[in-house]
Amino acid sequence: MESVIRLVVGLVLLVVANVVLGSLDAMFAGTFDWKRFWKGVMKGAVAAACFAGFYAAGRLNPTIVAIDLGGESINLATAANASMVAAYALYAKEVFTKLTGLILSHTDDPAASEGTSSDSHDDSKDGEGDPPESSEGEDDPQTDSE
Repeated sequence: MESVIRLVVGLVLLVVANVVLGSLDAMFAGTFDWKRFWKGVMKGAVAAACFAGFYAAGRLNPTIVAIDLGGESINLATAANASMVAAYALYAKEVFTKLTGLILSHTDDPAASEGTSSDSHDDSKDGEGDPPESSEGEDDPQTDSE
């Protein structure tokens, strides 16, 4: 039974991380909605409870055949384990994708940063602000290989 608790707690943590990261994305985009946030929390709680019930049913009745794949029978316990691993994989992928987006995103407000960072970025496009070594004509190892 301890393994069920660990699996459910781990899944809940992944769901919480997914909801929090999604909420941060929405806050940064200016589209945060409390109603949508609570729906995500409820969805995660219900999903975790359902996985716990499915897993517990599989442990209580491990010999019941749940799936027949091309002549290979999978019992309820194995199906429950596979579904838990699938849920972990899906939520872990979502959390990883959102974490990557968070790390790589800019936190500046585009309206507030007009005339500051966007102007300096545009200057680099027309040659101003290039590093001294590339503008002074020194040997550049990257251009030597071209």
